[in-house]
Amino acid sequence: MPDRRFAGDPTDPASPPRTSPPPRRPGRARALMQRHPVALDILIATAYLLVSSFGLTSAYLATGVGRPLTVDITLTLALVVTTVVLLARRHRPLVSFVVILIATVASAVASPGIDPIGLSLALYALAVHRSTRSAWIGLGMTVAIGAVIVPLSAVQRSGTSDETTVPMISPIPILVMLVSVLVGVAVGGHRRYVAALIDRAARLERERDQRERLATANERARITREMHDIVAHGIAVMVSLADGGDALAEKDPARSCAALGDIGNVGRRSLSDMRRLLGTLGRDDDASAADLGPAPSVAELPALIATYRTAGLPVVLETSGTPPSSPGVQTVVYRIVQEALTNTLRYAHSPREVRVAISYGQPLMVIVTDDGNSPGRSQAPLGSGRGIMGMRERARLFGGSVAAGPKSDGGWQVEVELPDVEKE
Repeated sequence: MPDRRFAGDPTDPASPPRTSPPPRRPGRARALMQRHPVALDILIATAYLLVSSFGLTSAYLATGVGRPLTVDITLTLALVVTTVVLLARRHRPLVSFVVILIATVASAVASPGIDPIGLSLALYALAVHRSTRSAWIGLGMTVAIGAVIVPLSAVQRSGTSDETTVPMISPIPILVMLVSVLVGVAVGGHRRYVAALIDRAARLERERDQRERLATANERARITREMHDIVAHGIAVMVSLADGGDALAEKDPARSCAALGDIGNVGRRSLSDMRRLLGTLGRDDDASAADLGPAPSVAELPALIATYRTAGLPVVLETSGTPPSSPGVQTVVYRIVQEALTNTLRYAHSPREVRVAISYGQPLMVIVTDDGNSPGRSQAPLGSGRGIMGMRERARLFGGSVAAGPKSDGGWQVEVELPDVEKE
């Protein structure tokens, strides 16, 4: 049994999908015609005028001597009208076909026979510049009208209705028009195929540009969140350390100096994080100059907690379960804890305990609570709200949610749930 597998065979699941072949590049003659369509139309109309005039003159010299003048006028007008209308067949193919059909019918009534050249050109234009269906309909109308007009005009000229002397339409004009329609269908189909490919390429290019703009907007939003976390954390801790160091300057100079050292450490760490973050913006231009350090993970949470403890915040960290292996999830957890503690440091009033509880499970839960307000005291947010918004956006990446608000017994609580975390 022969092997039926080939590229694009649907019976072979391993074979690549079949794609449409690219259109062939136009040859030199076709490219010249495409660059000068008006000149081509003038050339075709002129050639038709010359050929039809030669045929009309030959027929007149052979059998037209002594016939009525109206016949010659009708044939000449039909020839001129057809020639002029052929110039517009590219832009108005249906109108051109109708006018040429009327002119051809008029000439067939005036003189025996049908001139298929003008109608063939009109039918070709219908197939190429309008649609295949309209070309076939036009061919059927032409054959039907010719089958009626030719016998009637012959009967009118001879003055008899004897069926043995009534001529029928010749198959030669029908064959010529059929060939023109077939050629027009092939050319029109190729043109529409190329136009569809060009339109598809343009749509794909627009979609690519839209994806790039969306990616740029998402990257800007990510950088904004990271910058907010880094700057807010660093400034809040440094302000708290500076206040504590100033208060201890006279009572305990050693601790005041230690606070100043901690301020420098926090500042340098914040600057390093900012350089790493901003370095990602220039990695396409100068990747070697960017400090692309790893993103923070849950392993760095103890050091983060120690920073807040140094700033005077009594933080307790409790964890349970195995941390997820996904770096993205670990970064989200780290940033959420950082933002929650920064808000506590800035807005909580003398908290006695700040508890960070992280449960690495399904779902992953992060709960940060403090007792910095007495029961019944209003605790409206004092900041801009960007911190809570950033936490919600980070949690939304994994289908999570953030609930933040005052507790019934005083203080504040931030509860984050990440249900779509999968351990690898």
